[in-house]
Amino acid sequence: MKLNIANPATGQQKTVEVDEERRYRIFYDKKISQEVEADSLGDEWKGYVLRVTGGNDKQGFPMKQGVLLPHRVRLLLADGHSCYRPRRDGERRRKSVRGCIVGPDIAVLSLIIVKQGDNELPGLTDNVLPKRLGPKRATKIRRFFNLSKDDDVRKYVIRREVKSKKKENAKPYTKAPKIQRLVTPIRLQRRRHLRALNRRRIDRIKEQKAEYDTLVQKRVAEKKAKVAATKASHK
Repeated sequence: MKLNIANPATGQQKTVEVDEERRYRIFYDKKISQEVEADSLGDEWKGYVLRVTGGNDKQGFPMKQGVLLPHRVRLLLADGHSCYRPRRDGERRRKSVRGCIVGPDIAVLSLIIVKQGDNELPGLTDNVLPKRLGPKRATKIRRFFNLSKDDDVRKYVIRREVKSKKKENAKPYTKAPKIQRLVTPIRLQRRRHLRALNRRRIDRIKEQKAEYDTLVQKRVAEKKAKVAATKASHK
């Protein structure tokens, strides 16, 4: 069985092939998102805790979260479901997916390191890879750098250096994402303007309704007077 192990703390990833069944038997009957102690994989894994995140069986069918079976099933999948990408709007299709319980028919198992043990693992814990793309939303940038509301978020955007592929001797330049949901003075001004327009529209509608009600009352009074005059002329 191949174990595709990722370490979110360092950003590293490694595929380990385990041939002896007694070593990877600890994953049997475990569901996706369950945590497993990895001591039986070897002495270097002592103290490590791994979480199951997915996998594929020997025919390449992916494991699907929520299907509590240790074998393949055919499900009617639609837009928004995992293991399926619709080609047209409203399209549904019956597809074969593997249940989320690990069994001996799994060829590749995806895992992440939840707790690090005593020993360093080369390719997983020995090096910290820099984060290529940082958060884009303003609140997520604040949470990432532990900022307060007074701090300027624009100064903390993660920029990455890019070199031109067309020109060899071109100067490298930096790229940064456009911050989403950033509250700026222009945004506040636009919000005030929209609220003022809304208030004006409501006031105009109230005035028009008052004018209409006055006109209706006037017409009703004229009609009553006309009816009364007609009755008086017949007497």
